[in-house]
Amino acid sequence: MAYFQDYEGQRCNRGYPIDCDPGYDQQRLSPPPCRKQKKNYGLYQPDNSFQSEHSHSEHHRHNGLPQGQIVKLSSKANPDYTLGIRDGRVMLVYYNPSDPSQQWVKDESLSNRVRDAVGHPAFSLVNKATGQALRHAPGACQEVLLTRYEGGSYDESVLWSESEDMGYGYRSIRMANDIDLNLDAFQGDRQHGGISEGTRAVL
Repeated sequence: MAYFQDYEGQRCNRGYPIDCDPGYDQQRLSPPPCRKQKKNYGLYQPDNSFQSEHSHSEHHRHNGLPQGQIVKLSSKANPDYTLGIRDGRVMLVYYNPSDPSQQWVKDESLSNRVRDAVGHPAFSLVNKATGQALRHAPGACQEVLLTRYEGGSYDESVLWSESEDMGYGYRSIRMANDIDLNLDAFQGDRQHGGISEGTRAVL
């Protein structure tokens, strides 16, 4: 059993520049058993993402959201489902283009200064509905988290990067500080029934 507070404590001990108040955004996790997933069942950012318009940028500034392209995150295995938020948790839900909780603002404000191990620029993903940033899981095969978005501050626990094109315009999303850990759909392969409403998003 892992706790969000434990993850904060470990990062504080390593000197990461984040808010280390143990009372902040605590979430108890029930990590699923770790099974190695096939790469083609991970989560991807397709090229045919939502288009960011000038009116969107103005709206973002008034609501504390960063400026950036609005994207959807879906699985190449089943693009009918996209990454969204339900009851404070990140999961795959049936695609609804009118649902802002399935839309993510791609904040590339640090992309010129922060890159992953192979030189790809880092970015944050901020949910349009809640204003929360997508945060790394405490470890492999555990659920990814949500945290308060702090615009203009450096927090590598909310920084992601993209792989090369995986085919049909899809690129896998992985931790910027550990490109071996991809954002993945837990047990999203056919052997486990495939992706469905509520499939958890893990690393």
